Amino acid sequence: MLERILRPLGATLAVLALSAIPLAVQAQHPGDLTPRDKTEVFIQHLVKVARLDPTRYRALVLEYEIGSAIGELAHEDADEGNHDACAEHAGLSMADFIQSALREIHPAYADALRLKEEGKTAEAREAARSLAGKADPYLAAHANMLLLEIDFAEAAADKESLERVIALAERIIEKDRLYLIQDHRACELIALAFEKLKKPLHELVQYAILLTDYEGLPPEIEARAKARIASLDDEAGRPLGTVADWMNGVEKLLATEVTAKDPTQEKEVEIVSALDKLIELQEARERKT
Repeated sequence: MLERILRPLGATLAVLALSAIPLAVQAQHPGDLTPRDKTEVFIQHLVKVARLDPTRYRALVLEYEIGSAIGELAHEDADEGNHDACAEHAGLSMADFIQSALREIHPAYADALRLKEEGKTAEAREAARSLAGKADPYLAAHANMLLLEIDFAEAAADKESLERVIALAERIIEKDRLYLIQDHRACELIALAFEKLKKPLHELVQYAILLTDYEGLPPEIEARAKARIASLDDEAGRPLGTVADWMNGVEKLLATEVTAKDPTQEKEVEIVSALDKLIELQEARERKT
């Protein structure tokens, strides 16, 4: 058992440490698309897939074009130091456009958002859950994000519920990034869940993923991520070294035939999940370079 667990983990550590083997990347990753790219894909979806009524379609496209024109004018007129803020405004406007379009096209989604805003979280969760399995990928993705926000708000410090939040956020990142402008929110919620779980190494690596793989972050989120990384640096130590120490600890436990769930098996799970995060960060770095 020891050999089966430690040998592949040791090999992975070596690859990450030396960066000798480039990781495979997709030709067109959702993280490479700008908010404008995603919005234009959404507009094509409205006419080609959703088969929206032409009159409503033209009205929505006109709304988008006017909003984009206003955003571009604001960007041109801005002082040099305010370009980031203008880019953020443009990104939020595009997110608002997709959100408002989905509200108009799908009354059930508008009802789910309204229920959440009114504090009726149980009803909002049921409404969102029924929409998360719909064929329209934009509707399903935004319903999943609504579920994620509700689950995180109610998770408190409970380990099981926080782990469910992380699992849902990971699924959203894996499957739904193309359909979300504010896809960074799922990544941020994973880091916040790790913070509540008191997993500093996981939190540090997750914030590094956020800064690496999500361009055009709102300034306050970027600032928070950098501040948390700075504060966690001493606590988490050097990630690869810390994981290597964990592996040595597990090896010693197994050598003395300590194989119970606590602490051996739980630490093994911790090692594998930390390595997964380090690989995810390395893949993001490879894509950006």
